[in-house]
Amino acid sequence: MAILTSVIVSFPQIYFRVDHGEGRFGDGIYQGIELLPDSPWSARVREVQDGHPNFGSIYYKEGKGDPYLFQPLGSMVAAYAGKLFSLGINNTILLSRLALTFFTSLLIYAFVYLFSREKIVALCCTAVLLLAESILSYFGLKQILQGISPEDFLRIARPVNPAMIYILFFGFMTAFWLFYQKGTWRYGILSAILLGLNFYNYFYSWTFLYAFGGFLFLILIIRKNWQKAFKIGTVFVGALLLMIPYAINFYRATLHPAYAEASVRFGVIETHAPLFVGFVVIVALVIFLWKFPREDREKYIFGLALLLAPFLTMNQQLLTGKVLQAAHYHWFFHKPIAVIFTLIVVFYLLERYKLFLYKKVLAVLIISTSIATGVFVQGTSYVGGDNDGGSVAIERQKYGPVMKWLNANAEKEAVVMSNNETSHMVAIYTPLNLFYHRAAMYSLAATKERLLEVWFTFYRLNGVGATDAREKIFADRELVSANIYGMYYRELLGAYEAIPDEKIEEIVKLYEKGLTISNSKWLKQMMDKYEVEYIVWDKNNNPTWELDQYDYLNKVVDFSDYNLAIYHFRPYP
Repeated sequence: MAILTSVIVSFPQIYFRVDHGEGRFGDGIYQGIELLPDSPWSARVREVQDGHPNFGSIYYKEGKGDPYLFQPLGSMVAAYAGKLFSLGINNTILLSRLALTFFTSLLIYAFVYLFSREKIVALCCTAVLLLAESILSYFGLKQILQGISPEDFLRIARPVNPAMIYILFFGFMTAFWLFYQKGTWRYGILSAILLGLNFYNYFYSWTFLYAFGGFLFLILIIRKNWQKAFKIGTVFVGALLLMIPYAINFYRATLHPAYAEASVRFGVIETHAPLFVGFVVIVALVIFLWKFPREDREKYIFGLALLLAPFLTMNQQLLTGKVLQAAHYHWFFHKPIAVIFTLIVVFYLLERYKLFLYKKVLAVLIISTSIATGVFVQGTSYVGGDNDGGSVAIERQKYGPVMKWLNANAEKEAVVMSNNETSHMVAIYTPLNLFYHRAAMYSLAATKERLLEVWFTFYRLNGVGATDAREKIFADRELVSANIYGMYYRELLGAYEAIPDEKIEEIVKLYEKGLTISNSKWLKQMMDKYEVEYIVWDKNNNPTWELDQYDYLNKVVDFSDYNLAIYHFRPYP
């Protein structure tokens, strides 16, 4: 199952090279731009390989030494595994898809099997969580039944996460269950180490695990099982020793002048209002309380604590007053735990009532349906995915020659200015830094002043003047909201475009005020200020830039077949 899942996950990336490469089966389109998801993980892996594992500023030249806001461990694992085998970024991502998916499958299987002692249940849970996650929601199931992929490729196919999330999460759960059951300290030490590593990979995993540990400790105290409560408490306290560098980094981040701005862009909302824990979790808890076997009290208590944890993680703001994208708990922890315990109970009931044939038939149905769903999602995403597959991946091949030229001619750490899509390619395929990247706002180097100056520069290049500035900026309110305020208004008001009009008016006034400076002088000032050395001009997508009019820009290469050109900044003496 682990090998098959890894093949299903990685096959589109492998097949894309064959399908569009040189040779007997390809059409020669492939230019080295891989079939990668539209996510930040590939660029983060590249940043580590370029010698910046700190993640202080992934996209900008400035701020490399700042405290990180994104935990770097998962990207470091993928990046250093690639360097170990002297792999470039494409094969590093391919290796991560194969290896991380493989280990994720084994660890999910290990935990479910050790907990339930049912191989069939463990196989079913592994298959469903990794290959058929999309049908666990009404929307996903509806899309599948209509013959449409509910997402662009499987979630587990994304580079680094969620595979690393699951590896550390289920790695801890497996070791901790063995420690809880047997009391052997080697499992306790391993549990503490794995729990501590979660601090450096994903905020939501360690907070969920501490919620789980808190409930388990509380239940044991209520039952007056002092010895076991003390033993499990040592694991969670011991892990805090590994947390010390993470805590120091976080403290340093809070002292940074841009921390308040950055935290807002992450979607941190100040509220004490309760959140609905989710229908899936409630149903799973009801099923657990109704029919989960109580003969093994230790197993029952352990499971109960896991199913109670979501009620705390979804409502911690009652005490802290801050909510941070609570849906992440649902995607990666609440739903998987609910699925696992629901399947354990279902198969337990079939075993209890001696419905052995039905048990086998159900297992075959779940596993085969999961495999079929995984293949369907990967296949349909490859052919016609909106963001990553189909014509999108083919269109991106035009950036291949540009990336090769930059790698051959630009000095490492030089700064490149370009549009959204081109900048995303530069971040993945070169060691260069960027004037703009859509994810750069999630760093301490991204002040509001800088984000506005970047956005205003693109407006000027696109020919937005005083007469149409207000109309254009209001028309772009969704993009303005996302690029200046991040996820704040999406989390606070339900959508990016829900940004208040007065915020848009403020931006309009700032832009109009800056128009007293000519476009030529403004562009040169921005290039000087942010040390931009190269501009990549995509003439198809940005025909109004007209870079030839600026005498301080020198065209160094023109890729006329793709309507792309690279300009070098030649400042005045």
